[in-house]
Amino acid sequence: MQRHFLLSVGFLIMGILIFSQCTKNHLPEPPICYQTDIEPLIVSNCTQSGCHNSSEQVAGYDFSSYTGIIKAVNAGNYKKSLLYKVLVIPAGNGRMPQSPAEPFSDYQISLVARWIEEGAIQSLDCQSACDTTTVGYNGTIAPIMTTYCTGCHGGSQPQGNIDLASWATVKPHAQSGSLVGSVRHANGYVAMPQNGSMLPECSIRQIEKWVADGAPNN
Repeated sequence: MQRHFLLSVGFLIMGILIFSQCTKNHLPEPPICYQTDIEPLIVSNCTQSGCHNSSEQVAGYDFSSYTGIIKAVNAGNYKKSLLYKVLVIPAGNGRMPQSPAEPFSDYQISLVARWIEEGAIQSLDCQSACDTTTVGYNGTIAPIMTTYCTGCHGGSQPQGNIDLASWATVKPHAQSGSLVGSVRHANGYVAMPQNGSMLPECSIRQIEKWVADGAPNN
């Protein structure tokens, strides 16, 4: 009995040591990139007409640029940052974005919180290899639409009656050329995202590849 007990204790200690070693070697998550993760999210959802854009500046805030966004941020402390606080307020009590716009998802809120906690840095080098070999709607295009577009063109009342929240509603704009024309800021098209910077070059190239492939539901 004592031998079995000693063996059990030995295995337990070994397991703890192995787990401890694994956690020490665990690679941290990559830092949040302002240009690709935060700016498009805030601009898409918070700078519509009647909100925090450069012309109206509701409540004194202009979220169309880093300079304006950082005024609502306590860098290094997301819990004390107004930008974070308004995202987690229950609906109907001053939560942002205001209804009928959809609230930020838990994942989107976590992006904002992590960015603030990491110091709310603007100039982080976020460049990485751009994969345009395996571009699918579900794995590539839908996340781009969610990050950059559906804050305006989604929900129950999409702006301009343009809904980009599903493959069925995105496809017609892909086939007409307006999707690529708008994100490329081409002549004759309304530049998107509105009031914001052009999408990252990689995202645009991925959209172009998907459209060139026939905008499949893959």
